[in-house]
Amino acid sequence: MASAPRRNWHWRAALAATATLLAAVVMAQAIVRSRNEHPATHLATPLAVAQETQQASFAASPAITARTQATPTVASTRAARIAADAETAVQPSSDSLAWTYEDSPCDSRAGVTPSPDPCSPSRVLALVDTGTRATRNTSAPAPASAPVPAAVSVQALATVTLAPHPRLLLDSTTLAALIQRATSSNPQWTALKAQCDSYIGGTVEYPTGNAYPNLPNIGQGYQGSSYVPALLAEGMCYQVLKTSNASAAANYGAKAVDILLKMSTSGSQGQPPCTDSGYGMRFYGVGMGLGYDWVYELLTPAQRTQVYTTANAWITAWETANGCADFEYAHPQSNYYAGYFHAKAAIALATYEDNPSAPAQWSDWLSNQFAVRVQPYYALHLAGGGWPEGYSNYASLGVLNMTLPLQEVKTATGQDLVHASAPYNYPLDSGEYAMHFTWPSRAYFDDRDTNHSGSGSGSQPPGTTQVGLFQQLVGALGYWGSPHTAILRQYLSEVNAATSGFGATDPWLQFLALDPAGAVSPVSGLPLSYFAPGLGAVAARSDWGTSASWMSFRAAPYANNPAQGEEFFDQGSLALVHGGTPLLLNATGWMVHDPNGTADENLIYTDNFGSFSSSNIYSGNRQEENIFYVRNMSNGTLAEQFGQFASTTESNQASTKVAAFEDGGSYAYVLATGLQDMYRSFAAGKAVANWAREVVYLRPNRFVVYDRTTAGSASYDQYLAWHFPASPTTSTTAASGKRLDVTYSGTYAGAMTAVLPLNTALTTTAMYPTSNPAKAWQVQVRAPATAVSQQWLTVFDLSTSSAAVAAAKPVTVNQGSILGVQLAAADGSSVMVGSTGAAGTPMTGTIAYTVDNLAARHVITELAPSAGYTVAVATTGNQQTITVTPGGSTTSSANGVLSFTVSGGTVQQPKYAPPVSGLPVSGYPRPYKG
Repeated sequence: MASAPRRNWHWRAALAATATLLAAVVMAQAIVRSRNEHPATHLATPLAVAQETQQASFAASPAITARTQATPTVASTRAARIAADAETAVQPSSDSLAWTYEDSPCDSRAGVTPSPDPCSPSRVLALVDTGTRATRNTSAPAPASAPVPAAVSVQALATVTLAPHPRLLLDSTTLAALIQRATSSNPQWTALKAQCDSYIGGTVEYPTGNAYPNLPNIGQGYQGSSYVPALLAEGMCYQVLKTSNASAAANYGAKAVDILLKMSTSGSQGQPPCTDSGYGMRFYGVGMGLGYDWVYELLTPAQRTQVYTTANAWITAWETANGCADFEYAHPQSNYYAGYFHAKAAIALATYEDNPSAPAQWSDWLSNQFAVRVQPYYALHLAGGGWPEGYSNYASLGVLNMTLPLQEVKTATGQDLVHASAPYNYPLDSGEYAMHFTWPSRAYFDDRDTNHSGSGSGSQPPGTTQVGLFQQLVGALGYWGSPHTAILRQYLSEVNAATSGFGATDPWLQFLALDPAGAVSPVSGLPLSYFAPGLGAVAARSDWGTSASWMSFRAAPYANNPAQGEEFFDQGSLALVHGGTPLLLNATGWMVHDPNGTADENLIYTDNFGSFSSSNIYSGNRQEENIFYVRNMSNGTLAEQFGQFASTTESNQASTKVAAFEDGGSYAYVLATGLQDMYRSFAAGKAVANWAREVVYLRPNRFVVYDRTTAGSASYDQYLAWHFPASPTTSTTAASGKRLDVTYSGTYAGAMTAVLPLNTALTTTAMYPTSNPAKAWQVQVRAPATAVSQQWLTVFDLSTSSAAVAAAKPVTVNQGSILGVQLAAADGSSVMVGSTGAAGTPMTGTIAYTVDNLAARHVITELAPSAGYTVAVATTGNQQTITVTPGGSTTSSANGVLSFTVSGGTVQQPKYAPPVSGLPVSGYPRPYKG
C-alpha cells in the first residue's frame, strides 16, 4: 500500500493518517506517528535558538558510562531543535540528564529576543546535560517538586546470574504456563497459531522491498511495524511447540530467523536508523532484541553478530549528540523515547554474552536511562498513570514500551524495579488510569491532546477505546500482582463488547497477557473517583454503570517532551459526559471525527501552532479548551498572541497543581491553583496574573465550577470558554442567570447555567468558522463590568431531560467573604458555598447565607481542615438562613470541606465511608497525599 502524499507544513500528520489506514494489518494499530515539528521548527544554530527560545541550562557530573562517540562540546550540544512552543526550551541531548539549579541571567546580547516576561536574573531548575561541563553547581538543592535520581537497589550483571535464553518475558515459569494454555479451546492460542501458519511458505521482503505484500509474504510495513508482530508470533509459536511438535516448531523458528535477519540487514537493503528521527526504533530495536532472545539457539554465530551489530548501530544513531534522534533522546517522555527505552533494554539483555557493547548498554540503561531519567521523571509527572500525548492515540504502544522492559529485566535478571526502594509504579498505575478515564459507555477515552483524524479509514472515530491497551494492561497488572487484575479482566470484557473488539493488540501479546482461567470481579469494586497526581488528572462518576455521569479534569505543568507539542494546552479544563453522550467537550478530540476530520485536524493544528496574525484569531492562539482566556485587543483587533503554552516544572517553575482533592461520597471536590503559570505573557506583563478553579461534583448529575481570576489589566478582554457538541439553545432560569440547553444527535445532553457574575453576556460561535460541518460550539462567558479580578460560578447539569435540570440561583450572603449557588430540583436540592478569599486559604470566623426553605445538602469549601463547627438554621417564611460558626460537633474534612443536610430546620451530617475497593489489599486505592 502506498504512503499518503506528504504536505510540507504538516507531513508527520500525513504519515500518521497513512498509518491509521493500515490499522488492520500493522502493529499498534491506533498508535501512529504524529508531527513533532510545527512549520517553523528546524535544526538551529545556537544563536538561532537563543533568538527564538530561552536556552536550556547546563551542568555536569561524571558520566556513568562511556559513550561510543566523543563527548559533545557545549556549543554543539546546544544546537537543539526549537520547541513546538517558542516559550519553552528544548532540552539537550547527551548520555545523561539531571535536574539541577542554574543561574539564569538576562541575555543582553544584540539581536537576542528577551523572554516573554520582564527579565531578571534568577535561580532556575533545569533538566541539564551532565557531560558538557567540568564542574557542577551543587550549592542550591533542588526543590521538593524536582525529580531526583532513583535510589534503586540494583546489582551489576557481573554479580547476577542471567537466565538462559529465552530470558525476555518467556522465562521458564512463564513459558511453562503458556505451554499449558496452548490448547484448541484457548482462543488466544488459536489466533496466534493461525497467524504463525499464515506466513509459512511465503517470502520475507527486505526493508527496501514491498512493504505491504499479500500473505503469506511479509514486508516491513510502516517502518518495521509489520515485521515485529510476525517475528514475535513465529518466535513464540516456536518456543511453545518445540518440545511437543518439533516439526511445526522448526518451520516457525526458521520463519522467525528469516524475519530477524531481514530486519537486521544493513547497507543498501537495510532500514536507515535515522528515518523519521528514529521512529522505527520502537519496531526494529525492540524486534531485534526480543527476536534474538527467542530464537537464539537457531542462530549461527555469524547471524548473531549481524543482529547485534545492526542493533548497536541503531542505538548509536539514537544517542549521537545533535544526531537524527537528538530532540527525542533529550527528553524521557514521548512515544519516540519510549521505543528507545524498550529497545535498549531488550538488546542489552538479549545479547549480553555475545555483544561487546551490551555490558555498557545495560549499565547505561539501568543506572542512567532508568534510575536517573525515567524513574524520577515518571514519579513526578506520571504518578497515577496516563499518557500526555493523546491517550487514545499514542498510549497503547507508549505504555507498553514503558512497562514491558521492567518485566524483561525481572525475567532476565530477577531484579524487581517496580517494587524497588524507589518504586516504578507506572505499570500498575496505568491499569487504574485506563479504567477511570474511559467514558461510562466503555466505548470512548478521555480524548485530550493529540488525536488524528480517521477520514476514509472506515474505522471507529478517533478517541475510541482500544481493546489492545486493556489486553496488555491485564497482563501487566497480573504479572506485578495488582489487586485490581480481576476487575480489569471484567472491564476488558465490557470494553470489548462496547467497541466490537476495536484495536486489539497482536496475537503474541494477547497469548502472553490473557489467561483464560483468570478470575474476574465486578467493576463496581472500584472507587468512584481517581486522582493521578503526576498529570493532575481527576476522574469521577456517579456509578460504574454504562449510563453514569462522568467528569474529567486536569491541572498540572506540561509533562510531555515540549519539542513535540503532542500534549495540548488545556490545564484547568473540565470535560463532562453522561453515558456515551458528551455535554462539555474536549474539542480538540471531538472535532477530528468524520466527516471532514482531516480538515478539522488541520484547523486545530493551525490554532495550536500557527503563526500569530492580527487578522486571523484562529492561528496560534490555542482557543479550543474549556479554560479562562485573556486577550489584548486594540480597536477591536487582536494585538498579541494569547492562550496557554508548554510551561514545565523544570524550565518554567510552573506551580500549577491540584491543590486539593477528595471524594465525600455525595460529592467530589477538586481545587486547582497556579493555573496562571500556564499562560503566555503579553509585552506589558502577565496576561493572567492569577487563576484558581474549583469543581464541586454533586452526585449524581450536577457540577459547580467556581473560578477566581485576575487578569494582567482591566483593559484586557477576558472570558470563560466552554465547548459543546451542538449549538446550545437558550432556556429559562432564575432572574439574572443565563441558561443554555444542549441536545446532541437527538439526545438531551444537559445544561449550562452562568450564575455569577450576574447578567453575564454569552456568545456562541462554531469552532471553526470554516469547519463544514461544525462539530463543536464555543460559548464565551463575559462579565458585565470590566475588572481585573472576577469570581465566576457556572453550573453544569447532566440530567436526562430539560425539566429535570436544577434551578440555579445565587445564595444571599449575610456574613463572611463567601459566595454560593442554590440548586433546586425535584430529584434533590443542593447548596454550594465557597470563599472569595485567596484560593487554598481557609476561611476564618462566622459565615452566614440565606437560601430558599427547602431540604438540601450543603457543601461548603475552604474552611479550616478537620475542624469542628456549629451549624444553625433560622427559618423565616419560605427562606432559611444558615449560620456556620467555628467550634462544634459538625466536622470539616481534611481538605476543609463541610458537608451536611438541612431538612425541616434540622441539621444532619451523615457518616459516610468513601467509595473504595473492598479488596483486602492494603494500599489500594492509593490515598491522595496533597
